[in-house]
Amino acid sequence: MATGEASARLPVTAWSALAIADQVRRGTITAAEVLEAHLEQVRSRNPALNAIVTLTEEEAREQAAGIDASIAAGAVPGPLAGVPFTVKDLIATRGVRSTAGSLILRDHVPAWGATAVERLRAADAVLLGKANCPEFGLAVHTSNRLFGETLSPLGPGLSPAGSSGGDASAVAAGMAAFGIGTDYGGSVRVPAHCTGLAALRPTPGLIPGTGQLPFPPNPSRPPWPGAEPVGPGTSLQARLQSIAPIARRVHDLWPLLQAMAGPDGIDSNAVPATLGHPDRVSVAGLAVAWCAGDGSFPVRADLVQAVESAADVLAGLGATVIARRPPGLDRAEQVYAALRGIEGLPQHRALVAGREAELTGYARELIYAEPGRPAEPATLRELTAAADDLRAEVAAFMLQWPILLMPVASVPAFPPGTAEFRVDGHVLTAPQMESCCRAVTLLGAPATVVRCGSSREGLPVGVQVVGRPFHDAETVAVAAALEGHVE
Repeated sequence: MATGEASARLPVTAWSALAIADQVRRGTITAAEVLEAHLEQVRSRNPALNAIVTLTEEEAREQAAGIDASIAAGAVPGPLAGVPFTVKDLIATRGVRSTAGSLILRDHVPAWGATAVERLRAADAVLLGKANCPEFGLAVHTSNRLFGETLSPLGPGLSPAGSSGGDASAVAAGMAAFGIGTDYGGSVRVPAHCTGLAALRPTPGLIPGTGQLPFPPNPSRPPWPGAEPVGPGTSLQARLQSIAPIARRVHDLWPLLQAMAGPDGIDSNAVPATLGHPDRVSVAGLAVAWCAGDGSFPVRADLVQAVESAADVLAGLGATVIARRPPGLDRAEQVYAALRGIEGLPQHRALVAGREAELTGYARELIYAEPGRPAEPATLRELTAAADDLRAEVAAFMLQWPILLMPVASVPAFPPGTAEFRVDGHVLTAPQMESCCRAVTLLGAPATVVRCGSSREGLPVGVQVVGRPFHDAETVAVAAALEGHVE
């Protein structure tokens, strides 16, 4: 949907973030009017969905009023003027309760906020509230002991997935124009796929990871510093997890990345990089490979068909297209799982020590799944070398085929609490179901998710557009081209 006349034919709660910002800047609608429309949607939809768990209504009204007053005084508003958004409760927000879905942090109100969120506020986006997540983001369905279960607006028997399921549910229900989640093994990509939204997992390091919970423990003080911002540390999760946007439309993703990107002097993993722009990418000039999955676990045939159909669209637009899986990709999920298992969750253990009984069952199992002792150096060296080798194989392949289309998950949206997923006679666990995402994570590659059709049940089917590290603009450009042709 374009800005201007096209957006005016729809309710404001269906507008893209770009359309909202454009109309607020033009003065055809006020930030206060935009906010009240979304708050009305919150009042109507949130009681049943339980997507937003901490509503910042009064603060949002103050911010919207300030934006309108500045515009009336002739000031130039920020690029996201008046756009309401949610933030995953796994991310620290200044002055707003930030719990990571845990009873242990039920009253945690940080004195500082994640760099990414502070930058969005500075761009005049309006923080509407915190969105639910599984405890510490450790499950594929969004539910915890503190706030309960979040449901999908697509149907009462469907999960928005996880772990950024609260943001996905809020955006899909028209309660927010975009959400800010995190993505490690697929935590914005799978929810976008399950709710028919667009999402971008940026190249790790583009957006500072400062403010993701839990903070790394410091031997000189308790695990929860109060006054000063804390980076994510140097763990595998800190290096591969990205703060990531989820939105109604693909073209909303790029300005969100632009607003959040760049080193902050706190996260040592954040890097300066030239972003480029999707508008400068010629889809017709790209070489594209597509595959039916990462090669480790099966994907339902109707979801594979959506990937093939997307490849056909790109071929019709002039791209060179081939059906081929990059060499080494079939080993990525196994290496990812092994490295993640060896690392364990030491930051979580430091935080919950002595309060284990307060944890949700799945969180307790995962936090204490590993013995908590360092891996043998030889084993760690072997796995690290395996990861480097397969990254090199895939990188060499993507020099010739810089865009890779593949499924997001093995199944479409599923009922809440599903623990096993049946595909072609195979029974998959939740991590296995999202193996396509986990494989991409290990590569350190960017991936944009776009809806490319429907499942046999009529549910949304997303496709991952995977690119080379720091070529995020190409993935967004291709996804935008696909979104325009699916509709």
